[in-house]
Amino acid sequence: MKIPKALLLKFREDPRVFFKFLKVFDKEQQQLLPFVLNDEQEILLDALLNHNRIVVCKARQIGCSTLIRAYNLWKTYCEPQPTTHAIISYTRDSADHLHSIDKQFYLGLPGPLQRKLSKSSSRTLKFADTGAELRAFTGGGKGGATRSFTFSSAHISEFAFFDDQSDLLANVIASVGDGQVIIETTPNGPGDTYHRLCMGAPNNGWHICFFPWFQHKKYKKPSMFGQNGVPPMTEEEKRIQKDLKLKKGQMYWRRTQISTMGEAKFRREFPSSVDEAFMSNDKVFFPIDIVDRLEVLNLGSNYDMHYTDPVEGERYAMGVDVAHGNGGDYSTITIVSTTTFQPVYHYRRNTVLPADFADVVWNVYHEWGEPFTIVESNGPGALVLYRLKEFGVHNLYDDRGRDWTTRKENKVAIYDNLRELICDGTICTVEQGLWSEIRNTITEDKGAPKHPKGHHDDVLISFCLALWGAKLNPAPSIYAVREQMMEQFLTKTRARRIRARGPIPFRRRGQ
Repeated sequence: MKIPKALLLKFREDPRVFFKFLKVFDKEQQQLLPFVLNDEQEILLDALLNHNRIVVCKARQIGCSTLIRAYNLWKTYCEPQPTTHAIISYTRDSADHLHSIDKQFYLGLPGPLQRKLSKSSSRTLKFADTGAELRAFTGGGKGGATRSFTFSSAHISEFAFFDDQSDLLANVIASVGDGQVIIETTPNGPGDTYHRLCMGAPNNGWHICFFPWFQHKKYKKPSMFGQNGVPPMTEEEKRIQKDLKLKKGQMYWRRTQISTMGEAKFRREFPSSVDEAFMSNDKVFFPIDIVDRLEVLNLGSNYDMHYTDPVEGERYAMGVDVAHGNGGDYSTITIVSTTTFQPVYHYRRNTVLPADFADVVWNVYHEWGEPFTIVESNGPGALVLYRLKEFGVHNLYDDRGRDWTTRKENKVAIYDNLRELICDGTICTVEQGLWSEIRNTITEDKGAPKHPKGHHDDVLISFCLALWGAKLNPAPSIYAVREQMMEQFLTKTRARRIRARGPIPFRRRGQ
């Protein structure tokens, strides 16, 4: 039976009209029910209708994949010409599952609305009259099967779990051209292509849709805090409740999930923010909940910034990390007070050459009263260190005639030192770039800290070196200062007494 043109026109004008005829399988009730959009799906649909490059960051099981499949079926159904709308997932089972949703939607349509198919298989749904089709692919290898096809649009599911994200995305965009690309996934840690897409949106041309767990109405339970032996909310839970403006039922659901899967996995699977989504993995070096309490100052990408002016009589330590100045990594300077361990100065540039950077370090060194300085001598740092010694900088780190070269052992030591200072509340204010580097630091399999691919650790290195310098050359305690003052007083007193008595008579030995 041919579909009435008026109805088809309504379908093309508004996908919501088409959705009214769809049915979705409800897991709780174990039956097909009318497809009714939830709040998150409404937001995502508006994005799909208005943007061509969409990246979705979400908590689990809020219906994004289902909405995207309904949307792609609508596009395929309404196309007047042969087009291919692709589903790409990282495993065959996942791709097949997504395509089964397409077929379920199609088979649930009223008989008169079921357009004749020329092909229906586990991977393809093709309409006979227009040639428009939905196809499922497994994106493996260097783009997998997607390399040799041309698509009108592509839905990449669980993108964060591909090993070859950049290659896959490049191949998909080449295949789609100006067509729509939709990326939907739960995060899988920081530093990958997906992370960069999310953090760069919208300046990178991608529209991000983020859905925190607490936005989903189903994620709540009747509160049992303080009842039937259930402990009341902790101070940390109260803080989270206040910050996120959550109800007790949501907090109780959160606790039950954390008790089952652990906090790190919960944060990853059910993030509260985009930052949390990428930092909530089991390999985070610095405790996320502690880092999140730091006061953060936003200074921009390049800066020359004083937290405070130099104080006469105060002692400082300076850490220096040197880059090549080619626009990649940053050359950084950090100065901390040896009394409070708080950062007082930051410098960050990625276009200054090492020889010119030596002049910068020289000027900062004198501005801050010749602080004890540790220069990482790896790579271009050797040139800066050589120049500083030529300039006459004397208050430099020296370990039995050896400069500081960062190795696994001493890197663990300086990072552990920072972690201790953060955890005990000594470090309380940092700038945005440094905060991000701290938060992004993960742990290698053998326990050494590292920054994920695509991220920097330049300010973090200079900060850690400065703190290590402060530890090696601490400010004298009040007791040491008093002892020094007393010794100076006694020395002056003895000198006055000697002068008052006059010169001691000269006598020959034996007289």
